Amino acid sequence: MPPRRSTGSTSAPKRERSTSSSSLSDIPATKPKSTSKAKGKSNGDDSKVSVKPRTALADDAKAGDDDPAEVEPPKKKARVAKAKVWPPPELSPDIHPPRNGYPIFKLPTTTSAKNGALPPSTKEDRPMLLGAHVSIAGGPAGALLRAGVAGANGLALFMKSQRQWKSNPFEPEAIEKFRNLMKSKEDGGLGYPPESILVHGSYLINLGNPDEAKWNNSYECFKDDIYRCHQLGIKLYNWHPGSTVGACTKEESFALIAKAINRVHKEVPEVITVIENMANAGSNIVGTAFSELAAIIALVEDKSRVRVCLDTCHLFAAGSDLRTPEAYADTMKRFDEEVGNGYLGGMHLNDSKADLAGNKDLHENIGLGKIGLTGFRCIMRDPLMSGIPLVLETPAPEKALEVGDLAIWMREIKLLYEIQGIDDEQWEVKKDEIEARWRQERDSINPPKDKGPGPKAKAKSAPKGKKKAKKDESDEDDE
Repeated sequence: MPPRRSTGSTSAPKRERSTSSSSLSDIPATKPKSTSKAKGKSNGDDSKVSVKPRTALADDAKAGDDDPAEVEPPKKKARVAKAKVWPPPELSPDIHPPRNGYPIFKLPTTTSAKNGALPPSTKEDRPMLLGAHVSIAGGPAGALLRAGVAGANGLALFMKSQRQWKSNPFEPEAIEKFRNLMKSKEDGGLGYPPESILVHGSYLINLGNPDEAKWNNSYECFKDDIYRCHQLGIKLYNWHPGSTVGACTKEESFALIAKAINRVHKEVPEVITVIENMANAGSNIVGTAFSELAAIIALVEDKSRVRVCLDTCHLFAAGSDLRTPEAYADTMKRFDEEVGNGYLGGMHLNDSKADLAGNKDLHENIGLGKIGLTGFRCIMRDPLMSGIPLVLETPAPEKALEVGDLAIWMREIKLLYEIQGIDDEQWEVKKDEIEARWRQERDSINPPKDKGPGPKAKAKSAPKGKKKAKKDESDEDDE
């Protein structure tokens, strides 16, 4: 998933750029290059030439070298916009692989309380709703097509650029395309019903900031995201709760966040607000402990429209162990006791580069970090995770989302379903071999970055005025 942006900062970029709703994209728009050339007829002295600039509507028209009184300029050809092929050939359902997760793993019976999954759209047994965060390049319906290309049973997406406060509204055609693809395969869609989709909110939003102007700015972005979900028929909207920015107490931030939830529930129907747990325990960040999530929920008026999304990397970074069946069971028992299983609405699956309780939000590919494959096998075999979106936000090659490179997530989806089906006795025998094989595959898809010269090499000093190293993305949320 793209690097996280600060939730504490509410200043908009110096120059806002709206994207067309029919071509919403996770790719920042590039500045068009000027194609105008100065041409003119010399009159024998050093006077400036006359220039006829090009325009977007007639960029192939020449700036005339002849006197217009003597030569009639050529007629401009009207440009006719080419109709875009839908669906794009590279995302066509005809090339989608079979969905992963079959044959369906039979989950064990449980006596624990059920999760907060939406009512299922089918009575048939389904695999875990496992997928990845995919791009909305070309319009929101493109995200469903990309999930299909990945063989996923669930997905996450943004509603607009996560780097901008505002974007153009969705066009009716974009909404219709998305809703049609959400339908079952029998009805001509791709079979991604509302319970399988988890939207991720803008990283700019900070509803815990007591500054009134900044809070209002965040709320409008929050409300706009949720209204877009409503337009598309999506029911689950997940976002980072925010930070006190050191300007108020945690309790005051809880009240501000709940105020936003209560207001948006009255202004936009149906959509469920899903609060994500955070990584930086002991900081100004809100939602790092189960007790903080529970405190926010306690202030929500319509509790039927609030859920929690647990991010595994955030859990581990904040001190909740997941590495063994015993540690995982203890963590989920505490969640049920402090928050309640009925509020669990989704999960982000990420390994951690940082150690347990390291307070650093550093995502790693599944099974290759400090959590390890056993922790994720526990999740995949837990009945509590049935019927809710399980979304990968793991590292991928640079600009993988922008260019449509889904290879890393396609492989991780297969891996998670694979380890789900291995029984306990065989797991102890096979886990090391599976990890070694997967690490080799991951390295071939996304080679580890060059670590640079050894310790004996002379370190280069950073240019004046520049930071020596990039700040941990976990620190950005606290600004």
